[in-house]
Amino acid sequence: MGKSILFVCSGNTCRSVMAEYLLKHRAKEAGLELEVQSAGLHAFAGDEAAQNAVEALAELGITAEGHRSRRVQPWLLEQADLILAMTKSHKEELLRIAPEHAGKIFLLKEYAHLLSTGKEVTDSVEKDYEIRDPYGQPLDVYRRSLEEIDSAVRVIVAQGKRKEAAE
Repeated sequence: MGKSILFVCSGNTCRSVMAEYLLKHRAKEAGLELEVQSAGLHAFAGDEAAQNAVEALAELGITAEGHRSRRVQPWLLEQADLILAMTKSHKEELLRIAPEHAGKIFLLKEYAHLLSTGKEVTDSVEKDYEIRDPYGQPLDVYRRSLEEIDSAVRVIVAQGKRKEAAE
């Protein structure tokens, strides 16, 4: 696992925002030093995070009100040690625009699976590792997305702690 992680979704107002702020929070709790950012493949720079994303995070004591969206840029992809996408189509678009970074681009849940089992995910089941877009949905849908994200984030943090302890 790298020290710089970039989460990617479509608009950088929901899933990638929740993943960014949640991983920052969980890493801090665990005493891990990580640089965590997020961006959207089709983001309009400067948009606020979706109110339900902010509220779902706030329920966990995490503040994301100051978040402003940004679009994926080549320099963001270059500086990241690990790029975690929310859906197969996000991953495919990242691989299309930046094939030189293929070795560090995964679906979030795919990467958590790899860490926990040591086995790569096949294309045929990759769809099961998507985090569906909660945009425009009720708060409960955001909470469910956040729970999915949190499960994967906890695996990443646990692996980071194991790796740190081994060093």
